[in-house]
Amino acid sequence: MRQWGRRLENPAQFDISRLRIVGEWGQASRYIGSRWESVGLDLLRAGVDGQTTLGILGVCTDPELQGLLASTGSKNPDVVLVLGGDHEAILQPADLKWSLDVASYRQISARVLDALLEQVSQLGESLRALLPPEASGLPWRTRDGIFVSPKTYLNQRFLTSSENLKQEYPIEPSEVLFMTVETFGFYEPLPGWPTARELARLDGSARGLAQIDTADRYYHLGAGVAGALVSLERSIFDEEAAIDPAEEADRLRDFLKSVSPPSTAMAVDRLGVRMRQRRELSRQLRDLTRSSMSFASFAAALVEAGLASADELESDLRRRFTDLYRSLVEAEEVEIRKAGRELLAKGASDVEALDQLDRRRDTFARRLRARAQVAIRALRE
Repeated sequence: MRQWGRRLENPAQFDISRLRIVGEWGQASRYIGSRWESVGLDLLRAGVDGQTTLGILGVCTDPELQGLLASTGSKNPDVVLVLGGDHEAILQPADLKWSLDVASYRQISARVLDALLEQVSQLGESLRALLPPEASGLPWRTRDGIFVSPKTYLNQRFLTSSENLKQEYPIEPSEVLFMTVETFGFYEPLPGWPTARELARLDGSARGLAQIDTADRYYHLGAGVAGALVSLERSIFDEEAAIDPAEEADRLRDFLKSVSPPSTAMAVDRLGVRMRQRRELSRQLRDLTRSSMSFASFAAALVEAGLASADELESDLRRRFTDLYRSLVEAEEVEIRKAGRELLAKGASDVEALDQLDRRRDTFARRLRARAQVAIRALRE
């Protein structure tokens, strides 16, 4: 039950977990991560004090190489630095991590890089191609790498936090290369930033946006609010819509006319109620497909067809067949969404359409299993 008259928490007091929940209404983490891969890589290429760099391999910008490394089932670095040593080259993995609290030591482990070099020949070939002629024949060795992160208060505090210290492999200060980021230059190209600036202005915090921690806080809020306003204009059966930076500020102002008093806290609170309701409906929609045929059922069909052994680990089967399974599930989801839109065109609401589709769950399951059998037979031929 809604507690009318309760005091709303000031967004400045939101902890990082809540900020990320709000931000994911507009995929804030994805936008920031992609932007940091570009900006962080450029900063690395501009040079690192005290290091002689023979080459920098941007794994994160090479989709083909990324796919090959991912197929090993191992963590892989975003970047591999080739450093000059004493009559040798040193390979050092680096991971572009915007927030250190989600960093994994395996992404900068020399042992993991050794394994990747052994399993994926193209990785070594790509690294050799970077070397200048005079260094092309040098032997090389690997060493543990670094995380490349923006110099924020949260990242610096994380290094001495109990959360970091209780990890199996706590991140050491020497394993982090902090970079200074020009705030406006970083965020300006991102969807959600116009809304972030409006929210900061609304709260009297616009001057603070020059500080990276304040800007990051408001970007998560801005992307989340912008994403929620776009999503709530559409049915759960519609395709996901992107945030259009040219429209988001006007959309926010229109929404704030219904919010009294207009504030970031009130906007987030109001949208949070509606997004929780939408998330539950979306979960029910996903369940229509995913409960029709689990991966375990699909794996059993593969074993029965002789394409897999009953002794194989599920993780191995997923590595081999997850793309096929996902394509089948996604194709079924497309058709279910289409059926939902047809019901909406006849006057049904999202809730009513979901209820009608749920009654056809067995039909969807039979159709998906039949398609899986056709796909499995094709593999055998």
